[in-house]
Amino acid sequence: MVTTKPSLSAQPIDTYVDEDLNIFISDCPANDIITLRATANDDEGKLFESYAKFRTDSSGRVNVSQAQPVEGCYEKADPHGLFWSMQRAGSKLGDYFLKNEATPLSVEINLEMNGHTIDTVTVLRHFYKNDIKRVVVKEHECMGVLFHPIDQGPCPGILLLGGSDGGVLEQGAALLASHGYSVLSLAYFGTEGVPKNLENIPLEYFESATAWLKKHTSVNGRVSVIGFSRGGELALLLGATFDDYQAIIAGAPSMYVTAGLRNNTFAPIPSWTYRQETLPYMKFSYRPSIIISMLKRWLLKSPVSFQAIWNHTLRDTDKIKDSRIPVENINAPVMTIAGGDDQLWPSAYYTEEIKTTLAVENSGNQNVYLTYDKAGHFLSFPYALPSLPTNTNMHVGGGMTMTFGGTKWANAQATSESWLEILAFLKTHTTQ
Repeated sequence: MVTTKPSLSAQPIDTYVDEDLNIFISDCPANDIITLRATANDDEGKLFESYAKFRTDSSGRVNVSQAQPVEGCYEKADPHGLFWSMQRAGSKLGDYFLKNEATPLSVEINLEMNGHTIDTVTVLRHFYKNDIKRVVVKEHECMGVLFHPIDQGPCPGILLLGGSDGGVLEQGAALLASHGYSVLSLAYFGTEGVPKNLENIPLEYFESATAWLKKHTSVNGRVSVIGFSRGGELALLLGATFDDYQAIIAGAPSMYVTAGLRNNTFAPIPSWTYRQETLPYMKFSYRPSIIISMLKRWLLKSPVSFQAIWNHTLRDTDKIKDSRIPVENINAPVMTIAGGDDQLWPSAYYTEEIKTTLAVENSGNQNVYLTYDKAGHFLSFPYALPSLPTNTNMHVGGGMTMTFGGTKWANAQATSESWLEILAFLKTHTTQ
């Protein structure tokens, strides 16, 4: 009698991060419990893992994309559940999955039965392939990395702006280029060739980078801007200052100019300048009890939120009014994306302010405002991409863990939905 060994397969095993992946289990005992375990390393080499247990059907099979786990890191049937639900191995509070490079993400999936590994597959999740060209940019006008289609001809340009971690976001630029755009991930602090800190960065630098991108042979002369967090604040500020953009997308944005950063920490210094003048910025206001509460959570090794500081600061409307970004000056369609449980700053509140202001100042019928009530700060492109491990907490040193809000499931849902909305918004407003 010939017996068949239980097997695991994934189709396709070599695809883009935003494409569906089907995982199948076959030739197992009928109505038995099996375990799938997924592992991957981020750009810093930190190990992340997830697992899910399933019951096989009467034929000894499981279609993982359609099956609800009986136990595991996620609860509902989800083709990407094993991917976004990964947590840092050995950490009770999890950690931030860092993926800024555009190298493929390798995920190993093991099929386990009775505590033994029976079969293994490795899938590669790409951000770009051979039809996209990567160009390191070191020009007087700008520093960064450009990704653009090789054989497509001139296409819409995108200026991509990162947040308070600085550097460049190659993974997001590469993925967007794979959808037909020429994308410059622009460095403006925190890496070689640009200032170390987010301090007194001239808006003229971004104006020059935009002009450079418009003239690039891969670009059709039109440029839009996408930013996230501090980059979302910056995207709105650029749109309100320069009439250069086809469309503006701000993920987890601020409606106000925020203080600068030194050594990745908020400091009482200006972030931006324009025409050699520093722009007014929001200065923090807080009660001692807020700081005591944060310190207590730190000592107890519980995740710390900055939300209370922002809420207290925003109460003094007269004090912060000069730092408000004049979004009514924006002459391009605007998309904002925010999480109702954002614990870094109140991006959902800011989004409502932006929506109200633009509704009064202009028709706003081309604008899109996305708010996901249960999601946190890291809920959208380019800091959250479909099927990548989602982020809720981050170890920031000194034994402190920051919470950015949401749940892994809520952030994953917001990421997948908002990515499709972003692509649709860009197609509508950049290809005309």
